[in-house]
Amino acid sequence: VTGDPALLRQLAMIVLDNAVKFTPQGGRVRLDVAVRDGRPGFTVTDTGVGIAAEHLPHVFERFYRGDPARGPGEGAGLGLAIARWICDAHGADIALVSTPGSGTTATVRFPPVLSSS
Repeated sequence: VTGDPALLRQLAMIVLDNAVKFTPQGGRVRLDVAVRDGRPGFTVTDTGVGIAAEHLPHVFERFYRGDPARGPGEGAGLGLAIARWICDAHGADIALVSTPGSGTTATVRFPPVLSSS
């Protein structure tokens, strides 16, 4: 991936931090890094509290904090908005799939890797 190392590190940390924050003790957080269809990326899957369908369309909005019943009232609701901005700045996509009570999967995919031939 070509890009700003500090921003890319921040992107990964935001996604991982959310997974850890909303996964109760004894749950699991998994990070997978791979190139699929020529596009490098990573997926973070957790067994946390999940996100209700009505909140998913808003999670990338600045200051959106969703359902307070999800967990601790930490943060200002900026993490995923910043993650989306970093993705946009690097031509990447970010998507969340979630099931309340079962967990969330966050996927980040970067533009295809160009060969240097």
